Amino acid sequence: MKPALSRASAPRVGPYSRILTNGAGEGFDGRSREGKFVRRCEAELLAQLDHEPSFGERLLVRRISRLMLQAEMLDRKLASGEGFTPHDGRTYGGIQGAIRTAIKDLGMRPAPKAANALSLADILAEHKRGTSPG
Repeated sequence: MKPALSRASAPRVGPYSRILTNGAGEGFDGRSREGKFVRRCEAELLAQLDHEPSFGERLLVRRISRLMLQAEMLDRKLASGEGFTPHDGRTYGGIQGAIRTAIKDLGMRPAPKAANALSLADILAEHKRGTSPG
């Protein structure tokens, strides 16, 4: 039996970690922050499908979840002030495009507009008339 890694000795997962870029296997401990994030993303994406997902759809969901984690890590790097390099910027843009494309490939569309939702034009028109929107 392998001994459990302590939090201090556990390998750090970063935006360029091999575990994200290889894309093979599970790779994440479900108890880690990263593992919980990936599992939550996968569950939310699968819940939006209105049918039992095929093998290909499950692969796309796994890929989207890992891309989302990588984008989240780059967000943290930017927010921490570690220094966002031009390479980070290009990588971030590529990740965003890959997420958008994979979500389209999965067949997800934006949620339908709520019947009682007001557009910006409606809100401005209400404001000009002096009445409150809604």
